[in-house]
Amino acid sequence: MRLAVLMDPIEKIKIVKDSTFAMLLEAAARGYDLYYLTQKSLHALQDSGTVRAMATARPLQVRDDAASWFTLGAAVSLPLGDFDIILSRLDPPFDTQYLHDTHLMDLAEQQG
Repeated sequence: MRLAVLMDPIEKIKIVKDSTFAMLLEAAARGYDLYYLTQKSLHALQDSGTVRAMATARPLQVRDDAASWFTLGAAVSLPLGDFDIILSRLDPPFDTQYLHDTHLMDLAEQQG
């Protein structure tokens, strides 16, 4: 399973109370491949008349260690439709960026 998480900056979370981090730890324990997304990493790509929802994703490793709770791999460009699960775990506000991201997620759902 490939799980992507669209979230606020991972380096700023408080791991003892962050529910997204708890979900990521559980997914890692179950053997999921994890990827980290930011709002700026989402985009659309038009190729031969087809628009694809894409992301510049970074492979993510997590561990229950307050001093070093994550490692990010090198960025890769992937279609959002290739992920089995995408969690959107962003704090407010509801703004144009959020609306843009929602439209891309709808497109990704249509693409698989």
